[in-house]
Amino acid sequence: MRDAANVSPILKATETGAAVPSAAHRGRHGNTVPFARASRIFILALLGAALPSGCGREQTPSVLPTVHRDPNVLVAYVACSLVPAMEVARAQFESEYEGKSVTIDSAQPSELMDRIRSGAVPDVLICPGDAEIGVLEREGFLDRKTRQPIASLRLAIALPADSSADISSYRDLASSQITSITMSTFGITSLGTDAKQALERAGVWSEIQNKLILQATPLEAVQLVAEGEADATFVYDPCFLLQTDSEIPFDSLRIVSPEDADAERSRHVLIVVHKRSPNLLLAQRFIRLVSDEPMRSVLTGVGLPTAPAPQADGEAPD
Repeated sequence: MRDAANVSPILKATETGAAVPSAAHRGRHGNTVPFARASRIFILALLGAALPSGCGREQTPSVLPTVHRDPNVLVAYVACSLVPAMEVARAQFESEYEGKSVTIDSAQPSELMDRIRSGAVPDVLICPGDAEIGVLEREGFLDRKTRQPIASLRLAIALPADSSADISSYRDLASSQITSITMSTFGITSLGTDAKQALERAGVWSEIQNKLILQATPLEAVQLVAEGEADATFVYDPCFLLQTDSEIPFDSLRIVSPEDADAERSRHVLIVVHKRSPNLLLAQRFIRLVSDEPMRSVLTGVGLPTAPAPQADGEAPD
């Protein structure tokens, strides 16, 4: 198991809310990332590069060319953890709209964000949480007025399955039972941002600084705990990563629902339309299908918890 105290990941936060290591932090396989390199990564993130690729983003031209694509094909960018549920939605959509089809392109949310910043134009983007979607809305790629919640999530704590730590709340993470906590980069990823906010509300954010090991993606953070290289991390409950990623055995983690009041706060799986979607009508129909009650009940049956009521036209959830 990693000794987080030797990593010295005392974190500082900028006004953007993104994390910057003040000394060094470890990568997935234990190699230390030097401060200079970590700082460069952070600066690139602020300039608009999406982790983990670290590639710079070109300025969006003031006049963008029209996107031409088969009008009968909807392209959906889907966070990889949500693919099983969206395959069910795809099949239902194609059965209801003869001659229409849905192409699902999946990856980690940060990679999907990087693709869109680099010029890719899906018709819709579907992700858990709203950090990545919020960034793309503010940068002008996504139409916030079309944003809809299609499932509710809870933030939870994940421990190694064989951990003897008695953890029932976020405050317990500050105890001596836990020596290392890994999480995805806050201000960049939804899960990392939600975890940081929950720890702040629990009053333990400053107390666990020396235990933190930042990772570029939620998947990398969960893998560290599953492999016994960190004591705790954060997941959404239900944990889609356990359901969809073969590298993480289903029985490798113990999921704890915190007793803190913050545990009652709902996070959402969101769907939103790209502003340059060439198939806007298809996109609107797909959003209507996954937001309506019949399909919401079907999605609940395949692991997506009941979603909040659909928003009125032009209204975005908080």
